[in-house]
Amino acid sequence: MSFALRPLEQGDFTRGFLQTLENLVPVNLTPEEATHIWRGRNAAGVRTVVAVEGEQVIGTASLILEHKFIHRGGTIGHIEDVAVHPAHGGKGVGSAVVHFLVDLARKSGCYKVILSCSDQNLAFYTKLGFRRHDNGMRIDLK
Repeated sequence: MSFALRPLEQGDFTRGFLQTLENLVPVNLTPEEATHIWRGRNAAGVRTVVAVEGEQVIGTASLILEHKFIHRGGTIGHIEDVAVHPAHGGKGVGSAVVHFLVDLARKSGCYKVILSCSDQNLAFYTKLGFRRHDNGMRIDLK
């Protein structure tokens, strides 16, 4: 299988991006609503990458850069929303988008990259060089 990696574009909202994200959780956005959110995320510095086969989006993930007060104002990268279209699982798409964002974080001067995942995905991220660290906690507000 051959696919390319590139930044998310507005047209991707009608080329499988939203359906790919549905592999994580229900999205419930129109392409127009997604475009509005994408513009705000871009303005805030969030970078979303897509894997495309032809014109079809088959994978995605996002990188959020956080500038810290600690580590002399260092920057960390948060990888979020790694998703692969169900028809393309096990083909290296998820690994490729994660590696792409780790490299982008490195080029952006990050001293570390973090992500949260379910127990079922621990082996996947371990193979990519991540290690278990700390405990993830959350409180649902809605």
